[in-house]
Amino acid sequence: MTDQELDALIKRALIDSIKLECEAMERDCTLVFQPSARHQRQMKLMLKDPLGWARRKARPVWKTIAQRVAVVLLIISLGFGTVMVSSPTARAAFVRWVTEWYDTYMIYRFAGENISGEMPQFEIVELPEGFVETERIEFPELTTVTYENEAGDFIDFTYIYMAQGAASAFETENSNIYDIEVNHMKGVFGEAKIPGHFNTIVWIDAEQNIQFDISGLFSYTDILHMAESVS
Repeated sequence: MTDQELDALIKRALIDSIKLECEAMERDCTLVFQPSARHQRQMKLMLKDPLGWARRKARPVWKTIAQRVAVVLLIISLGFGTVMVSSPTARAAFVRWVTEWYDTYMIYRFAGENISGEMPQFEIVELPEGFVETERIEFPELTTVTYENEAGDFIDFTYIYMAQGAASAFETENSNIYDIEVNHMKGVFGEAKIPGHFNTIVWIDAEQNIQFDISGLFSYTDILHMAESVS
């Protein structure tokens, strides 16, 4: 037997051995997985239109940044916040929030009282047809809610208590920004310049000391209608 024939024989033996071992593992270690109806629906949508599914599920970068900034800054006091805590006079004279504009984003910095008790529960009452709440993530001073329909489209709804030292950030580079009002409360509307990107509405309820934002693939009129129905 030549060296080449011996190598081939050993290779076939190893392959057969691995195959037998894998078959034994499949018999003895069957994984139990019961996918939810929502998971199955998402898999069907992904297989039907992978690119469209990925586009709909890819949240805008500013949304991830905003949530991370909000959570981090709720824990870490900002420099000006420390000064205001130690000086009641300065705090009384200071506006409860300031807006900082940069080349590609804007930041709201808050200076309200720390929240007492539980965060109020809010929801979008007037949702587009077919949308239902699928996820709600709650922190002491921040809540994010996701609404979704059968097609896999979704709406993001976030509200944050304007506590001392908190902040939220919004990307503006790819949006046209307009001043608006929601039920007589001041806010802004970010109209996406790129097709397929989310439009966003942001407004502040000064009486409740809470900032709200809603984003999705909807027109200004539709998003404003949703915002005005928040309760």
